[in-house]
Amino acid sequence: MERRYFTKKGSIYIRKIKKGRQLWIKQEKDGRVTPLIAAVHISRKKLKELVREYPSSLLDKTYCFDIDVEREFFEDVKREEFNGSIKQRQTVIFFLVKRQADRYGIGCSSIVKKIQEVD
Repeated sequence: MERRYFTKKGSIYIRKIKKGRQLWIKQEKDGRVTPLIAAVHISRKKLKELVREYPSSLLDKTYCFDIDVEREFFEDVKREEFNGSIKQRQTVIFFLVKRQADRYGIGCSSIVKKIQEVD
């Protein structure tokens, strides 16, 4: 199964599920592709609440952190995965990307405008 999340700024986040494993890919508007370590479809409001609970220094956009901080925050976000209608709530894709050997970065998409399922 494949699900495509189309965002307001033109990026597409692709979630592929094969044999119980997930693969996430980010495709930029210009065609560049970036493999993601993990991603979660979440309501924008809920993600903001979670970010407020963590020290700002840990979630600074320019800060790369080790796997322990990543695992803790990402597990909290995963528990809040969004499964409703995007017509009723603004949603985003929160993702984790590998930056260096043992460093990770987090990111967030623009608002999801459309979801397409492909078999």
